[in-house]
Amino acid sequence: MFELPRSSQLLRRVAFRLRMASIGSRLYVTFLACCGLYAAFLLASRLAGLWSEWVEPTTLVAIPLVALLVSVLWHKRPTPVDAARAVDSRQGTKDLFLTVALIEKTAGAYQPLVADAAEKCAEKVQPVAIIPFQWSRRLVRAGFVSALVLAAVLWLPQFDPFGKVQAAKQVNERKKELVESAKATDAKLAMLQKEETEGPLSEDTKKAIENLKTALNKMKPEEKADNLKELVGQQKFLGDKWKKLSSEKLKQLLTQAQQGQQFGSQNKDKLEKWTKELQEGSTKALQQELEEIKKDLEQLAKTDDPAKKADLEKQIKKRMKELSDFASEKVNSKPLTAALQRAMKQMEMSRMEGMDQEALEAAEKSLDLTKMELKEIAQSAKDLKALEEALKVAQMAKQLNDAEKLDGEAEGATTMEEYAEFYEQLLADLGMSGSQDGEGDGEGTGGEGMGEGGKVPEDDSIATDFKPEQSKSPVTAGKVLLSVKTKGLSDKGDASKQYKSAIQAVKQGYSEAILQEQVPPGYHDGIKSYFDNFEKTGKKDSKSAAPVKNESPDNK
Repeated sequence: MFELPRSSQLLRRVAFRLRMASIGSRLYVTFLACCGLYAAFLLASRLAGLWSEWVEPTTLVAIPLVALLVSVLWHKRPTPVDAARAVDSRQGTKDLFLTVALIEKTAGAYQPLVADAAEKCAEKVQPVAIIPFQWSRRLVRAGFVSALVLAAVLWLPQFDPFGKVQAAKQVNERKKELVESAKATDAKLAMLQKEETEGPLSEDTKKAIENLKTALNKMKPEEKADNLKELVGQQKFLGDKWKKLSSEKLKQLLTQAQQGQQFGSQNKDKLEKWTKELQEGSTKALQQELEEIKKDLEQLAKTDDPAKKADLEKQIKKRMKELSDFASEKVNSKPLTAALQRAMKQMEMSRMEGMDQEALEAAEKSLDLTKMELKEIAQSAKDLKALEEALKVAQMAKQLNDAEKLDGEAEGATTMEEYAEFYEQLLADLGMSGSQDGEGDGEGTGGEGMGEGGKVPEDDSIATDFKPEQSKSPVTAGKVLLSVKTKGLSDKGDASKQYKSAIQAVKQGYSEAILQEQVPPGYHDGIKSYFDNFEKTGKKDSKSAAPVKNESPDNK
């Protein structure tokens, strides 16, 4: 057994370089072949309009990856004999290293001489000189071919004789839109779940009502001015909250009469039930409707029968359209409408090939979001009612304060309803009607009716946002555009007709002003009573005036 460290190391290094050269050659050939195949596939795709999604610039990465994989797995693996022959061929050593490679299989007395000669020669041989890597030309050629293929991908025009490209493009756009809408739904769901509060009222409304309770409990009859200042501040704070909440979520739902007939008599009862429940702060019927739609969506995802599938789609679409119209026209809630419309759009996407399951799952999530939005609206309805009750209590407290009967002791009242009942009883004992409709003579700031005309106490030190502004009104009903005066006797009753028409115009104007300016409900009755009694006051004044007869000289 001979030990040939130098010769063995030389042969191993040469064999390694032979293998690397083999891989490089295979990589070069395979890369060019892959470029050719890709170019042929690209040309067919651009001309026929098929498989267009596979010839994007990003797919060019597959060419070197495939070529590298093939060259690594499929190449010539050199042996020590191949390495020895390469050394002998390059160095002209006449099979010296070949003999060394096969020395264990040979016999003879010359083996020590061969081994000694090989060891001496191995010291002078460099593996780099035996197998040099000549890759520069091949690299340039491969780069040139790659540039041609890339240019073809970027600038070769796309034809679409069968409409496949447009269909694939539409599917991709819908998929992106579906992903974005699903992300928006998840984000909104997470936000609403985070903001969801326990109990009938939101935290802000609870805090506002608790502040009013605290203020009422601190009232003292002898501190009339301080009481008034505090009550005005509480009314302003509660009124601002009421206006903000109603304008954002329930601008019309709680103030307008039911108008279910505008959707058709067939669905009138259902829509009126939804409206009534929302006005009461409940969403039971709406939640049940959404659950039934979700069950239909789950059934739609499982069924393969085209006829049954079409019927389910028609039924779901009809129900969701009803909910969407209700949300936009009755509730006037943009978030709720957006959630329903998103669910409808996602259901439409489920008809597209390859998107049915994903789109239906997204539609179910949108329905879950719709449920959360409905809970928010119901919460807002309860908050509005609570704020209205608080505003009425504050108004009655002001009346009691004027009579110096406002005491912090409210006989253990803990809710606004109990405060209202207690203050109503106090006002009734004082002969004042509080928030109820009334007729007759009052004291100026008591119940509705004819007062004594006394000046209502005011505190000019209270800072408000009032700005004295005037605007020029456009042409309105009843506005005089042209007037012609002539001498003579007027027709009987002209002045009375003009007066009545003016009174009627004023009545119509204040009703519109209440809605447009969003006056809190606590003030509606007082404003209405003032203008209703305005005409009665005019009649009394006209009757009390004594008639004067003008006698002409001819009658004397």
